[in-house]
Amino acid sequence: MTRPGSSPVLVLVAVLVLASPPAFAADPPPAPPATIVAPLPPADPNAPPPPTVTIPPEAAPPAAAPSPADAALRRVLRSSCHDGLAEVRAHDKDPDAPWASTISRLCDDILLEKMQSRSRSVTGGNEGRGRLVLWSSLYGIWLGIATDLMFEVDGDRAVIVAPLLGMGAGLGLSLAATSSYQLTVGEAYTIITGLDYGSFNGALWAGGFDLTDKGVVGATVATSIAATSVGVLVANAKSPSAGDIELVRSGLLWGTVGGFLATAAIGPSVTNNIRAESVFKIAAASMDAGFVTGVALANYFNLSKNRVLIIDAGGLAGGLAGAGIAWLVAGSDSNGQAIAGAALGGMLGGIGVAAYATRDLDEQDAASIVSSRSSVPAVFARDSDGRWSAGSPGPVPVFDGTGRRLIGATFNAVGGNF
Repeated sequence: MTRPGSSPVLVLVAVLVLASPPAFAADPPPAPPATIVAPLPPADPNAPPPPTVTIPPEAAPPAAAPSPADAALRRVLRSSCHDGLAEVRAHDKDPDAPWASTISRLCDDILLEKMQSRSRSVTGGNEGRGRLVLWSSLYGIWLGIATDLMFEVDGDRAVIVAPLLGMGAGLGLSLAATSSYQLTVGEAYTIITGLDYGSFNGALWAGGFDLTDKGVVGATVATSIAATSVGVLVANAKSPSAGDIELVRSGLLWGTVGGFLATAAIGPSVTNNIRAESVFKIAAASMDAGFVTGVALANYFNLSKNRVLIIDAGGLAGGLAGAGIAWLVAGSDSNGQAIAGAALGGMLGGIGVAAYATRDLDEQDAASIVSSRSSVPAVFARDSDGRWSAGSPGPVPVFDGTGRRLIGATFNAVGGNF
């Protein structure tokens, strides 16, 4: 017998209710719909490319024109001091161009260095070797003669042995010493000046102190060796330029000559019987004073050898002109004092005039060497600074109207920068 509440239908309903999830549970998120990508159509190879859109840039404001000073500076810098240096110098007093004087000075130094380096490259950088070898050979001969005098070598054949040995020693030692060393003209003449200065100065001082013949020769040899040793040290440590050492040698020359002329002009007025020893002492002291003056001037001024030699020529011409004019004025009645005084005044005047007349010589020489005006293919060429000079004429090619085919050549009579 079955109870009314336990029918099969009710039992099934109860099972379904117990098996269903709770009412408050969240439903799972729906799956995203599938995306179907349609394939792109194949690119047409004959289709034109898409147009390029160019965005024009903003128009830049026009650049201001450079000032004359800036234009001159730009010209000098672009040409490495070859062109426009005169225009830069014209702005030395311009308050808007405070750099003008500095640029001028530096360009002068650069041009001078280029001139010196070009001179050294032409001669191989060892141009002083031959000079030192020659003077060393001559000094070796003198040492041989001095040996004969000091040791009283006698005999027709024996007296020639020492000079020959001295010449060989001077030649061989100088060649060996300079075989692996680059010797400039300034360095060579520094050593040569030690030979000259030491020899003559030692002889003058020895004569001033009334030494014997052997004493004079011995003093000459000793002072020359000492001065040459100092010259070698100075040449190695300082490497003076040819102009510097030439200025020192000029001081030695004109100091000695001036001492002799001053003694001849003033000495007899001071004493009626001036002794030869006093003359030697005055000449030696004048040589020393000239040497000190030359060294001081070489440290203060940067002169080239070319200019110093021209100044020497002025001193020589002035001295001879002064003595000659004194002779022409007084005739046979002129005395030695007047001629010596006129020669001394003419010598000093000639040195001063030559030094002033050549004050711009070194800058002009430096500029002419590095100047480009010689490269103008014309007989008469005008450079960028407005100066005319002889150029280097050469064939200038001539092309046809298309500029491709060479049809001839011309030679220009006049050309340059205008």
